[in-house]
Amino acid sequence: MIPVAVHELPCRADVRTVGTMDGMPRRIEPSTDRTAAARMLDCAPDEVGYCPRCQGLTRRYGRGAQIICTACRAAEEAGRAASGAG
Repeated sequence: MIPVAVHELPCRADVRTVGTMDGMPRRIEPSTDRTAAARMLDCAPDEVGYCPRCQGLTRRYGRGAQIICTACRAAEEAGRAASGAG
């Protein structure tokens, strides 16, 4: 298998989530390089910031910002669905 850099992977503009095979979004570790995180989130590096809940990286600033990261939002929705509070 040939190694491929993250920025060379094909992606759609509407996909802004870093996910796993089971479909659950994955937290982007705060130690991740801002430029790499920006590529994963399809935004500029200066739009990347910390999620206030888990301190993971998210598209925190600019147009289309998501203050709470997709991993935290997915966990919250899963908890709501499990409790029946839908």
